[in-house]
Amino acid sequence: MGRRGRGDRRAANLPLALRSIHGNLALTDTSAWAWFAVPIQRWAFRADSERLNLVLDTGSRLSALAGRQVHLRITSRPYPAATWARGLDERTERPVRGVPGETWADHLVRAQKHVRASTMAEKEVYVGVRLMERSGVSTLAERVLRRPTVREFERLDRDAALVAETVAGPGLDGRPASAREMEWLMCRSLALGLPAPGALSPVDDGLWETEDLFELTDGVQAVAEPFSPTVQVTRRDPLGGTVTRHVAVLTFGRVEELEVPETALDPWVVHADRMPFPVEWSMRLDLLDGEQALDAVQRKLLIVRDMQRHYREHDLDEPLALERQARQARAIEDEMTTGGDVVGTRVHGWFRLAVAGTTEEQCLERARAVVDSYRKRRMTIAHPKGQHGLLREFIPGEPLSSTAYRRRLPVLYLAAGVPAASSTLGDRRGPYIGHTCASSRRAVMFDTHYATEVRETSGLVPIVGSLGSGKSVLAGLITYEAARRGITSVMLDPSGPLARLCQLPELADAARHIDLTSAPPGTLNPYSVVPIPRPDEYPTADALEEAKTLAAQDRKLLALDVATMLLPPALASAPRTRLLLSEAVRATKGVPVTSLWTVVEHLDRRGDESARDIAAYLRDMAEMPLARLFFPAGPVGERASESAPVLTVLTMPGLVLPPPNVPREHWSTSEQLAVPLLHLASWYASRTIYGRARAERKLVALDETHFLGEWGAGRALFTRLGRDSRKWNTCVLAASQNPGDVLGMEVSNFISAAFVGRIEDEQVAADALRMLRVPAGVGYESVLARLSPRSAPGVRSGLREFVMRDVDGNVDRMRVDLDHLPHVLASLDTTAAPSGRDVAGQPALPEAPETQRVALPAGGVVDVDKAAGARALRAAEDVA
Repeated sequence: MGRRGRGDRRAANLPLALRSIHGNLALTDTSAWAWFAVPIQRWAFRADSERLNLVLDTGSRLSALAGRQVHLRITSRPYPAATWARGLDERTERPVRGVPGETWADHLVRAQKHVRASTMAEKEVYVGVRLMERSGVSTLAERVLRRPTVREFERLDRDAALVAETVAGPGLDGRPASAREMEWLMCRSLALGLPAPGALSPVDDGLWETEDLFELTDGVQAVAEPFSPTVQVTRRDPLGGTVTRHVAVLTFGRVEELEVPETALDPWVVHADRMPFPVEWSMRLDLLDGEQALDAVQRKLLIVRDMQRHYREHDLDEPLALERQARQARAIEDEMTTGGDVVGTRVHGWFRLAVAGTTEEQCLERARAVVDSYRKRRMTIAHPKGQHGLLREFIPGEPLSSTAYRRRLPVLYLAAGVPAASSTLGDRRGPYIGHTCASSRRAVMFDTHYATEVRETSGLVPIVGSLGSGKSVLAGLITYEAARRGITSVMLDPSGPLARLCQLPELADAARHIDLTSAPPGTLNPYSVVPIPRPDEYPTADALEEAKTLAAQDRKLLALDVATMLLPPALASAPRTRLLLSEAVRATKGVPVTSLWTVVEHLDRRGDESARDIAAYLRDMAEMPLARLFFPAGPVGERASESAPVLTVLTMPGLVLPPPNVPREHWSTSEQLAVPLLHLASWYASRTIYGRARAERKLVALDETHFLGEWGAGRALFTRLGRDSRKWNTCVLAASQNPGDVLGMEVSNFISAAFVGRIEDEQVAADALRMLRVPAGVGYESVLARLSPRSAPGVRSGLREFVMRDVDGNVDRMRVDLDHLPHVLASLDTTAAPSGRDVAGQPALPEAPETQRVALPAGGVVDVDKAAGARALRAAEDVA
């Protein structure tokens, strides 16, 4: 008796202060700690009032823990690329097979490797709170029984419940750490600086007894030479190999006064996230309420007053620094005696940072980078001796190795660091489209149908930005990823470069490019582009009849707008024109087997001179090459449902859109025809939604949507797309240069996510911030102006940056990433290149023929091909 057993002798050799782990409770010989996982808090693009409330809430939670010791650990976890790829594959029902080397499996593996190799880690924050002290009797009983007694567990559970209630409040929103999280925290703390473990223990049990803890410590060794600036950490893998890293531990020194909150800069803790390498944090905190910290402040104040008295006795002027110290001490004393808990609570803390490198030189270089970075913020970072002891402070349960570099500060200064602030963007379930590029680098995933299928909201996603901001690349990337997943996608690209997506080998057999300018006559007949409701999609006959009535109304409104667009401004604005056109369109009853020729016939039969003028002009416009798309050559029949390919790209090369600031009466004929062409092409693209089953996933990408808002039919289409996208399980990408065009169509309530590129005009930027639901007038306009900075002449810039608002309301800056898909980037790049070749060295798409403007005999101008000048001029005279 009295001798230790074999297990006790083994436990005596355990290189840890911990003796056991029970769930989120970590027990040492003298104390018990309760550990909590704290979720990431959003900081970017929040109003100053929201930031201040977050800081005050965090300070309130910490002040409620006054009288306790707190250990705050900030670490990281590699993005679970394998889990993400597996989940994406499970949610992809019918992927496009592709070709050898570009199959769906190859695509997933390539994306997974890219995400894993891009050093994209996720920030994790853990808070340990020290509970009541353990008595010697409890420790002795644990040695005998191999676990704490039931009575001790009851006391610990009661105390831990009180702490959990405090930590779960606003500001921290913490929850008890799970068994997996506790194991991960121990692995990361024991093997600081080493690559993350490939797998955790296969036993999902929250109980780690003393003998079990050797499983965590035996494979890791930390060695430090005397006075060495780094610690060499080595881990032995199961195959016999070793991995070694050099780790340097830094600590905070003197710090100037802080602004609460720091609106102009990142919070001082988050500032380390900007480093291009991981930085680990360990904060040991003694939280003192006002009464506990008042004695030290009063002693300091007595010393200052005694020194002031000493100067006065010798008729000497006291230094200004001494007076400042006295004023500061009195202010602190007043806060502690008259202020609330948040203002009066003080923190005595030791703030350690750890950086690692493959060599000692790399490690020290990174340490110098951290020191220099914080020096610019007037914060002192020291590199002290005793590195091995400082390294062990990162391990839960270990005591302080040195009380040097203790910092005394108000609890609000600690809360102003916002330790849990980081970037959280994307839905973590869709294809990879880029990474955040503000305070940290995090992978951004975007599932086109996360909004409609999971959040049950609209699928409308605007993409806005000035020329060259990257809208086409982003829209093309999202459409490409959707097509690879087998989602039926239709893209309307008036200019035509994105048609190169249909030529990619992996999509060639499942894609179709339609050039609407060379399509058969009547392809864009206003009565045919509105689809016929499918009977199987409506539960009752009344619902089907109502849908048919609404479709007929859409056809009549669209025909009326298109006929008005084809008329010259003077005739279109005449008092009787709208009345006569409305009467002729109404006579068609909106049936799908009619056309604009029926409208012309109704105008001719009326016998009115104004009606005959309108009919004559419409008949003349029907002879124009582009206008023939509105007028079918023969009788119109109901269009049969087509077996659409996975990807359809609609283009209109050579289309000349009117300048935004030119009045309509100064438009050329080509510009006048471009607007109804774009309208009807948008309706033609929308047939994908209503021509297929409701539950089937669909995507529609529309460009130049600002022209839709100028006419009733366009606004009706856009509103209908936003309203029906959830019911019909459709993602609608709407690209425009001006966010006011989208907001002006009264679809703000339907926007689920949004992308905003570079916008330099402050007023336009204010509208973009309203689309992102970010407060305007507080400086975020300049952030939009600095997106995707313009490169020097002759130098190609990198991929574009956007401010993204995801479906869950998170907002942050992101950069589109196509490094793992260079062939897709070459297809999506619309930057002009010399010598008739695009930026990837591929033959460029044929450009529109060179045109010149010719005056019509009856007034007005028309764009004609210079090569066919005589023939075009005769045609223009015939039209006149």
